[in-house]
Amino acid sequence: MGKGYRTGLVIILVLTLAILSTYVLSHFVFKFKKSTGFSKVVDKISKYDYTLDERDSKLMREKFKDLKKVLKADQVNYDEYAKLLAQMYIIDLYDINNKVNKYDVPCLEYIYKSEQDKFKKMIKTQFYSQLVDNSDGNRKQELPSVKSIEVISSDESKVDVSGKSYDGYIIVLSWEYDKDLGFDKKSEVRIAKDNNKLYVIKHSPIID
Repeated sequence: MGKGYRTGLVIILVLTLAILSTYVLSHFVFKFKKSTGFSKVVDKISKYDYTLDERDSKLMREKFKDLKKVLKADQVNYDEYAKLLAQMYIIDLYDINNKVNKYDVPCLEYIYKSEQDKFKKMIKTQFYSQLVDNSDGNRKQELPSVKSIEVISSDESKVDVSGKSYDGYIIVLSWEYDKDLGFDKKSEVRIAKDNNKLYVIKHSPIID
């Protein structure tokens, strides 16, 4: 076998490997990162699996900081915990402007596990169904951002989850947007307590 022939085979082999590597990276690695890495985590409460994202608003950051303080106390104040969890749920749900597309499902870390699949389906097929994809950063669609939020009432109550009763809370909240685009402004949020952690079970918009 001649030297030139061997050199040619090596070049072909190198080019083939380079093409295959580029294909794998572009179709699997980079594509995966784009579809799943919607936002970078900048803070977390590890014991409770709560996270704060880089894209989260100033209001969300304030509530997260307050929740972190409540959960680090020697004795957790569950009344305050429930109020903050309900507020963060609403902020994350209705801050639609910072979501990439309908697959960028919010709030899952706040929701009881058995209710998550139902919630994801509702987001994709109803709540965020008209959300224009913003993967390229060029979306022109006008979308809401929550400017302020307040707790109107908070009551301890038994809460049913899949036929089982839990201690919990019923919290009524109202909120305002940077710009009123006709979205909900008031809601009742039901929260259940299971193994010292609180979970959102459902929310029901209130029309005054």
